[in-house]
Amino acid sequence: MAYCKQCGKDVSVGETFCRHCGAKQASAQPGAGEFRAAGEANEEDLAAFVGKNADKYLSKFRAFRQSGMDSFAASWHWPAFFFSFWWALYRKMYGWAALALFLGCVPYLGFLAMIAFGVSANYLYYKHARGKILELSTQPASPMERAATLARTGGVNNVIVVVAPLLLIVVIGIIAAIAIPSFHQYRQRAFEVQAKREIQDACSRGLSFFAAHPERTEINPEDILDAGLVRTPEVELQLLDGRREFFGLSAKHKQGKILYTTDRNCFLSEEDQTRDKVI
Repeated sequence: MAYCKQCGKDVSVGETFCRHCGAKQASAQPGAGEFRAAGEANEEDLAAFVGKNADKYLSKFRAFRQSGMDSFAASWHWPAFFFSFWWALYRKMYGWAALALFLGCVPYLGFLAMIAFGVSANYLYYKHARGKILELSTQPASPMERAATLARTGGVNNVIVVVAPLLLIVVIGIIAAIAIPSFHQYRQRAFEVQAKREIQDACSRGLSFFAAHPERTEINPEDILDAGLVRTPEVELQLLDGRREFFGLSAKHKQGKILYTTDRNCFLSEEDQTRDKVI
C-alpha cells in the first residue's frame, strides 16, 4: 500500500494522481502515467508524432489528461485562430482543414469559426495525434521503426510552407488587378462630380443674381463670387456668356474627362473630351 505525500491517504500503486486530493504522485513515471493507460500513447510517442515544437504542444496536451481520461480544456492557439485552414493542413489534419475552409466561406460564421479553432486547436490536435498513434500501435515494429513511422505519419506538411506564400502572392495579385482599376474609376468619378457640383452651384447663383438685380443685363465672374460661390482650384470654371439672355458656363476638372456646360436655364450638358482623340 502506498500513501499520498500530500494528504497522507492511501493510494494504489501506479496511480498518477491521488484520488482523494488530486496531488500528483512522485512514483509516477514521467511520460508514461501521464498519457498511457493500456496500449495508449505516452509522451515519447506524442513527441515523435508532433515533431516540430513538440515541447510546446506536450505542455498543452497534459491539461487534457489530468484525471486519467481525455477531457476538453480551453486553451489558445494564435496560428489556428488567424490561419485555421493553413494550420490544419500544415499539421496534416486534412478533415479539419476542409471544415475550416467551408466555415470560412459561410457568411457570419467565418469569425466564429476562427475563435472556435483558436480555443480548441490544441485539443483537436491532441485527439488527432492519439488516434493516429493508436492505429500505428497495432502494427508490429521495432522501437526504431515505430519512431520513424510516427515521425513520417505526423510531423508537418512542408509543402504548405512553400505553397501558402505562393498562393498568397497570387491572391494579392488578383485583388490588385481588380482593386486598382476600380480605385482609378472611383477617383475619376469623384473628379467629375466635383466639377459638376461646382458648375451647378455657379449657375444657380448666377440666376439668383439676375433675379435680385433686374436692372442688370450682364453678369461677370466677380458677381458670381460675390453671390457666395466657393471656388475649387482643381476645377476650371469659365463664364461663356454673361448676358442675361445667353447666360452660360463651362467647367472641367483638371484631371477629369468630362466638359460640362450650362444654358440660361442651367440645363447641364456633358461632353467626353477623350472620346474622339486619335491614338
